[in-house]
Amino acid sequence: MIKMKNSNFLQNYQHLQYGIMYNKLIDLGFTSIAWCRKYDSPFFNHAQVDRVIAEQELQEIEWNLQELNRKPAVYFENRSNLSVLTQFLSEHGYEKTWEDSWMFHSGRDITIDNTHVREVETEEQLEEFLKVFNACYLKDDPQNPYGELGDYLGVARDVWLKNSASGKIQYFTVFKENKPVAVSTLTNFAGIGYISNVGSLKEVRGQGFGKIASLHCVAKSVQNGNREHALATEEGSYPNEFYKRIGFRTRFTALGCVKRER
Repeated sequence: MIKMKNSNFLQNYQHLQYGIMYNKLIDLGFTSIAWCRKYDSPFFNHAQVDRVIAEQELQEIEWNLQELNRKPAVYFENRSNLSVLTQFLSEHGYEKTWEDSWMFHSGRDITIDNTHVREVETEEQLEEFLKVFNACYLKDDPQNPYGELGDYLGVARDVWLKNSASGKIQYFTVFKENKPVAVSTLTNFAGIGYISNVGSLKEVRGQGFGKIASLHCVAKSVQNGNREHALATEEGSYPNEFYKRIGFRTRFTALGCVKRER
């Protein structure tokens, strides 16, 4: 199956997140700006570009994000012919704030026992999923660079209630005997199966439940007819190393550059 161009993947991913993490997408022709109502982090509020931009275009990005009460931020694929863009942004007061490692699985040769995985189909099962999800993400956990979920738990509840009926969002719970011990999420859109929210309880780490949760999403993504089975991590982090061990490979990285405050 032919892979998407990285630029097309990122464009489709932005639309995948519309109605989930992004509440608005503003199309300016040369860029699309994502805006999140609940969180003001540049990670959820930025302009995505795929070419070197002019000073006037940067000013337009800054004006739109400032009108939304957000910091000016630009997100783009980290490739050689955009190194000029990195320099241009640096000269205008921007600094690299994050770098996503976009990792992909071929979808082939998946060997897991998924007989103990259940898709969330009822609100009662949703509450069980959320309870386990919350317990998987604890403060000061060396295998979890993201910390506690906090109010994101409410976002996860609302997202499922809004999108599960259409099949865009699928939540999965993994059981050890009769106890729920791991979770994962698959988002389906425009040929992309995006895997996120993977976690396992500390008491079962090393027993393969995180692997089952992750690869079950890949298998479901294949079954759903998606062309790409992907997730994002940070190079050098524990999740990045974990996903490499279970068959994911980094295809490209993407940079988030944010304007420094004066």
